[in-house]
Amino acid sequence: MYKMKKFLPLIALVICAATANSQTGSLLFNENFTALTNGNLTNANGGWTTATTPNVQVLSTTPLVSSGYASGTTYINIQRATGDDPRKTFIGATTVNNADATFYLSFVVRVASTISTPSSTPANSAAQIISLRNAAGTSLGSFYVADDGTNLKFGINKLTGQSASTIYAAATYSFNTTYLIVIRYDFVSGATNDRMFLYVNPSLAAEPATGSAAASITGAVADPTAASSSAIASLQLFQNNIGGGGAAADVDAFKMAYGTGSTQAANAAFAWTTLSPSGATLPIKVNYFNAAKGDGYNTLNWRAECTSAQATFVIERSSTGTDFAAINTITASQQRCLQPFDYTDNGAGSLGTLYYRLKVIDENGRVNYSSIV
Repeated sequence: MYKMKKFLPLIALVICAATANSQTGSLLFNENFTALTNGNLTNANGGWTTATTPNVQVLSTTPLVSSGYASGTTYINIQRATGDDPRKTFIGATTVNNADATFYLSFVVRVASTISTPSSTPANSAAQIISLRNAAGTSLGSFYVADDGTNLKFGINKLTGQSASTIYAAATYSFNTTYLIVIRYDFVSGATNDRMFLYVNPSLAAEPATGSAAASITGAVADPTAASSSAIASLQLFQNNIGGGGAAADVDAFKMAYGTGSTQAANAAFAWTTLSPSGATLPIKVNYFNAAKGDGYNTLNWRAECTSAQATFVIERSSTGTDFAAINTITASQQRCLQPFDYTDNGAGSLGTLYYRLKVIDENGRVNYSSIV
């Protein structure tokens, strides 16, 4: 077994080629907290920007499991306290202009307790625990948890802060139970035209229909920002203690993708495919990508699954973890993809800490990237 010298729990940007409709999009976020150390979620332990204590906690005591959705053995706990609100930038520091783009966000959540109610009463009103965050620092597209005195409630809001305009699902849910959450946000031109949909335990075999959403916002409520005013840049977590309110929740397996450049329906379909939940796979999937330091050289090894007739693996290297350059290319048939790959970067031992990733190209020119090691 190779011994890792340096591993960063980052996933590199997936860039999808434009279609005939000039459709574009990418996987923006893929975080299941694998390889993190139990304790505080920090920049050093997860790559999240944090500011104050108490920190969001990394745990592995009772993993969250949702049938058909990939999660890990490590997860995070958002506390009911006045604490840190960590955020993490998108893969490859990508930012997305919000004009006419559609986002899909998925994750699993298990709520232990909340003493917030779905009302506008400041003393105990619900607060968001997860939001998108734009480059200007404004949170939007938020996910809320509350209770009706007995049962758990899930809600969404285009805005942030107090919950007066939050829309809640009509159904009630159970505490200490794992739920798969999928949120769709459509940025639409106009001041009150953005749309938002909340799905709870949806089927992942196909993109969920808007009519099947547990809760939806389709207008009327003011949009958080004017179109194009500030690019979407990160995902943010919130620990709240509004009048003793807020929620204590375990969360895992964040995925986020977007589509833009054509009709709203096409944007959503492209974002859903790029999100790649169960039943929607990429033509070439990198199962693992490892690196080991030798005496004056570094060894890379990986394995992939290919439904594409041909796969091209471009090995890229960086001294910063952000600016990559190609150092070698391997082209393989679909049959060759059944076997592991390896590559030795000779002379790398004197270059200090290095970062590697694979640029993967299928037979139709579509591109995705491996994790960074």
